[in-house]
Amino acid sequence: MNDIRTRLLAAFDLEHKEHLAAIREALRAVEKDPAHHPDLVEIHRRAHSLKGAARAVDLPEVERLSHWLEAAFIAIQRGTVPFDATARDVVRRALDAIEDVVAWATRGGGEVDIAEVLAELTRMGGEGGGPEPVQRRPAAAEAGVAPPAAKPRPARSVDAGESAALVRIRSAGLERLFTAAAGLLPEIENQSALVAELRELRREWRALERSWHAMRPRLLRGSQDVSGSGTTSFAGDETALRLSSFERRFRALGASLDAAHRAHDRHLWSLRRWGSGFQDEVRQLRMLPAESQFSNLGRMIRDISRAQGKEVEADIRGLETQADRVVLQRLKDPILHIARNAVSHGVETPQERVVAGKRAAATVRFEASVVGRRLVLRVEDDGRGPNREAIARHAVERGLLGADEAETAPEERLLDLIFEPGFSTAPTANEYAGRGMGLAIVRREVTRLQGSVTLAAREGCGTVVTVEVPLSLLSQRLVFVAVQDDILAIPSNDVARVLRVPADTLFTDLAAPTIRLDEEDVPVTPLSALLGYDGAMPQGNGAPLALVVLRAAGRRVALVVDALLATRDSVVTPAEEVGIDAARFLGTVLMDDGSPALVLNPAALSPRPGMSLPPLVRPLDESARRRPHILVVDDSITTRTLEKSILEAHGYRVTLCVDGREAVETLGELEDVNLIISDVEMPRMDGFALLQAVKGNPMTSDLPVILVTSRASDEDRERGLDLGADAYIVKTRFDQNELLAGIRRLL
Repeated sequence: MNDIRTRLLAAFDLEHKEHLAAIREALRAVEKDPAHHPDLVEIHRRAHSLKGAARAVDLPEVERLSHWLEAAFIAIQRGTVPFDATARDVVRRALDAIEDVVAWATRGGGEVDIAEVLAELTRMGGEGGGPEPVQRRPAAAEAGVAPPAAKPRPARSVDAGESAALVRIRSAGLERLFTAAAGLLPEIENQSALVAELRELRREWRALERSWHAMRPRLLRGSQDVSGSGTTSFAGDETALRLSSFERRFRALGASLDAAHRAHDRHLWSLRRWGSGFQDEVRQLRMLPAESQFSNLGRMIRDISRAQGKEVEADIRGLETQADRVVLQRLKDPILHIARNAVSHGVETPQERVVAGKRAAATVRFEASVVGRRLVLRVEDDGRGPNREAIARHAVERGLLGADEAETAPEERLLDLIFEPGFSTAPTANEYAGRGMGLAIVRREVTRLQGSVTLAAREGCGTVVTVEVPLSLLSQRLVFVAVQDDILAIPSNDVARVLRVPADTLFTDLAAPTIRLDEEDVPVTPLSALLGYDGAMPQGNGAPLALVVLRAAGRRVALVVDALLATRDSVVTPAEEVGIDAARFLGTVLMDDGSPALVLNPAALSPRPGMSLPPLVRPLDESARRRPHILVVDDSITTRTLEKSILEAHGYRVTLCVDGREAVETLGELEDVNLIISDVEMPRMDGFALLQAVKGNPMTSDLPVILVTSRASDEDRERGLDLGADAYIVKTRFDQNELLAGIRRLL
């Protein structure tokens, strides 16, 4: 029986939402155009169907509300009750109550008081006679008294009927499965390189075969045809026998090479087929509907509005949209905060709305959708909208803009300031909003999800906030580029296009260099300059520039890179796990040689409205040539490459060594090293021995040394500091900000 009820509840969950959405749409149509005549017969039918469905799943409170909602629409059809603003308000609150009771009964939560709205529905429906009353608890229904509180349904458990279809597994195990699946496809794609190598070997073999055929007549010159068949034979001669053996082995090698190539092609095709399918299936396991996190959003909006004495209709759409479970979980708090802001800051009181010529009840709409491979969440309201003057005044008070700049700043620039920490135009703070930190936290979390968040004035009146993030955080398609000596990766979801153009095709007579793309002037700037690298861009006369055009928050910017390398799927290790700045980098990926490449965060690279971009050409000056020089010593190629990328991105010159002995030799050759960062456990000469050698040499004793090691014991720390280390950082707690702060302190 539990299995049957579970299925009925699942069907009812879908059906009741469809009925409520249709009735709400009819209400909106009448409010938008008072001359509109809704299909009252259809609305009555939906209320009647809702009542029957509620009876089938044993939800008496929903059944009672639906019964008197049906009665109210019969009265409206008969003309005994006008379909005016008062009637529409009662209907709307009845729909909200039905939605809240269903959520309460199926998912738990706070109690739902339906007494008041049930009494008003009863008065409306009673005037029209109404349909046959619900037989269960007739006295309470006729009197408009609230029914006894229904107990929340307990969490559904898996019984014997479901055990064949559902299996409980630990979330940690599922996450490991996701990671394994995400790493499978890139490894399969790496097999494509073997195809190219085999193809090259075949070409080489064919070339050798042609050379052999050219040499063969010379080698056989002087040999006699002993077979009498007109063909040359090697028989009877030792050299000829060896050449015959060579020719047989040579041809066998060619046949084996062809067979290996064909077999690898078949295996690669099979791996791609099954591996891709496996990854897609596992990705689907991770995908959940938006309803899993935002099902109670409508009720929360209504509760906050009632607590503040406001009337708000929650219009929730697109809850069936599916996205990565982790993405939805991390977006829940940001969306709840945006919705609270919409009610607290955006929506006026009923009296203020009536004076402004609006209907007393405001609307806050949440909509989830998928555009391309990105999840788009929109929260909009029809309230007062952003106060441009108050924002400009507060920006001047905080020193974010000058007075003249605030007067002429475009609206996009002003609205972007709302996301600054501590920025709030609210006269007072309350328990819901007004402290100025919420939207800053929203932007930080969305940025960490490789997304963007924008705020804009809604057409007509009100505000709209749009959040865009990737659908999934599993393996991603990345565009690999070269910038100076580093290889960096950019998520392809944020790349509009890549191209090479002659440098003289740019428009350089504007405030910033631009290129004309798709009837739009796109600003051009070096990626190296955005990352803080030193060095000038090459000035070529028509020399081609490699450009990566980023698209974020509705804006595009063309980044100049040294080279466009490849595009492939890779597993991104999150920034938090490797200790790098999550605001600038999403994480790392492993290259074929085992070294990591930093994955850039496009949202951090895209310029904010009103920001100036670095110039395309920046000549070197003496200060750039004298930038600090750091020696990084570590036997791990991953650690060396990661530390080099971090340090160069912050303006330091870096030289790498694989162990202490090479570091000592390098110090003897270089005279401008300013600081040493060293591991402890290394072959030939470890970090402690290197530290003793550096501090014991009068020529290098003043050099600051930072030990970055996995040794976390107090004894090791004390030994390192006693030997003269200026800082001791444990890798398991590695934080790039701690390392950079230590470098700045020592230099």
